[in-house]
Amino acid sequence: MRNPVLALMLCVLMSPAAMAQDYEPPPADEPPPEMTPEATPAPESDTLERGLENFMRNLLDRAEPHLDRLGRDLGDTLGSVAPVLQDIGKLMDDVRHYQAPERLENGDILIRRRADAPPPPPVGDTLRDMLRPPPGDDPRLNPRPGDPGVPQPLPERDPESEIEL
Repeated sequence: MRNPVLALMLCVLMSPAAMAQDYEPPPADEPPPEMTPEATPAPESDTLERGLENFMRNLLDRAEPHLDRLGRDLGDTLGSVAPVLQDIGKLMDDVRHYQAPERLENGDILIRRRADAPPPPPVGDTLRDMLRPPPGDDPRLNPRPGDPGVPQPLPERDPESEIEL
């Protein structure tokens, strides 16, 4: 086939799932419907379009609950992150107060504030709370052996290595 879209639609429509749709043939005792000009069979392209339209409608109907939940989750996430993003925006204040970015040999990028720029705005509470480590990870609240300034535990007593006075 020269048209890949048409080939794809035919594959989808001819799949076992598409053929397994609920179809009931008319009972044998009823005469077939009369063919009027309005009831003439549609050309194959109309049938193909209707089949593709039904397929897409079914696909969207099945995906709708998942998309709704995804939208709610993204909305909740954005609602919790929005105050932090506002604080970051306030910190940057005006781009003209900064020099051009500078890349160091180790790959770090520095963006220096100009010397003639007014003092930067204070860090917002939301951003400060986000940057603060959780209490379990804060070395000031839970010092670990080996951290600077933390006394080291004494080794266990070994009577054989002691000197008697």
